[in-house]
Amino acid sequence: MRLLIIVSLLWAAPVLLGSVTQHAFIGSVFAAEKKREKRRVAPLKERTYRVISEAQVLIDPNSVPLEEGEERPDIAADPRAAVALLKKLLGRRGLNSYEIAQIWNSLAYAYYILEDTPNTLLSYENVLKLPQMQISLALEMSSVRALFQLYYADEEYRKAISYMTRWEGLNANPDANVAYIKATAYYQLEEFGQSLAEVKRVERITTSLAKKMKENWLYLYVVIYNELEDIDNVIVFLERLILAYPKKTYWMHLAGMYAEKEWEDKALSAYYAVYLQGMFKKETEIVMLSQRLLNAEVPFEAAAILEKGFKDGLVEENEKNIRLLASSYTMAQEFNQAIGAWRKATRFAEDGEIYYRLAQALASEDRHKEAVKAYRDAIKTGDLKNKVDVTFWLGISLMQVQDWNAATKAFREAAKTKKRAKSARSYIRYIASEKRRLAALKEMLEAD
Repeated sequence: MRLLIIVSLLWAAPVLLGSVTQHAFIGSVFAAEKKREKRRVAPLKERTYRVISEAQVLIDPNSVPLEEGEERPDIAADPRAAVALLKKLLGRRGLNSYEIAQIWNSLAYAYYILEDTPNTLLSYENVLKLPQMQISLALEMSSVRALFQLYYADEEYRKAISYMTRWEGLNANPDANVAYIKATAYYQLEEFGQSLAEVKRVERITTSLAKKMKENWLYLYVVIYNELEDIDNVIVFLERLILAYPKKTYWMHLAGMYAEKEWEDKALSAYYAVYLQGMFKKETEIVMLSQRLLNAEVPFEAAAILEKGFKDGLVEENEKNIRLLASSYTMAQEFNQAIGAWRKATRFAEDGEIYYRLAQALASEDRHKEAVKAYRDAIKTGDLKNKVDVTFWLGISLMQVQDWNAATKAFREAAKTKKRAKSARSYIRYIASEKRRLAALKEMLEAD
């Protein structure tokens, strides 16, 4: 929630400062009035204008308009002196409503510069206490706008909404920025339905002007629908955000929403899209994607991503990551690459499992002599999940290199367990018959 406040204030603050600065200048107020004035207001008398202008210089010396080539006078800002001057002016008799309104408007600016928020608010509210038809529309609108922005910044959202509603009633044309701030104010009050209605109004205004929805306007949809636990619409607006503003954070959020809907293929596609756009810069992100691809039975891509991560220096070559690489190549039946990865993984071996996996990869490539050594290294290192399986497959590789006695010994060890007993005995009988056949063949050849 605090994040949303910050986002809103980032949008609101420049408008506030511009509003206060602009409407503190008497000349600029006159310019605005010429465009839209529909009220008859009394003019500023010369002496009132002179004192307000003097106060303006004290508040902000840089605001003094200069003729071409004229140097700016060296005047120190003194907003407190300006406040005193304006209060004295306020005590004069014979001031008309418009003059009083302009004095309060200038006081609001001085208090704003002094960072005196309570008196800034009071000054703007005093402008609005005057008879509406006796102050200019431009001055009323600038005061109302300043009030809703100041109250919003002070987290008094209900008051801010009230003044926004008043400002919208005065404004001739709908303003999407104000509607957006209003939507965020309702969000802060946890009135999510009303907030949604306002952000929809933002979109209607934007569409009517043939303009593009701003990023934070679209994201507010996501935030609201998330609060309403409407995952389908969260997904809809994340997809819209990605089309207009393809940022990593939106892709990751979308992938998470797909996963929540148990759309695993879409979730994986979203993560992969982030990777293809070069947005993954952390080891955890690359390893996560590789694991997801492996689990989704896309092992070659899983291995390729890890290899690139190693090459780019983003992924550390530790036991866990190399085992993942080797497993990916093994599942992809890329046994030569798997063998290389398993060999590299043995540098970190604390148990026999890595040697076992290496042996299996070697055996798959009919490299049984090397496989025998790896199986024996696995047994020697120990701490195996299933030593019987390792012993059984050792027997298979020994049989392939025709080390019959060692193979028989391995199968006898494996036959001690119910799981491998039947198969191991079959191989023992086969070895015995094969030894007899080879002996008979040898005898026959020697007889010749």
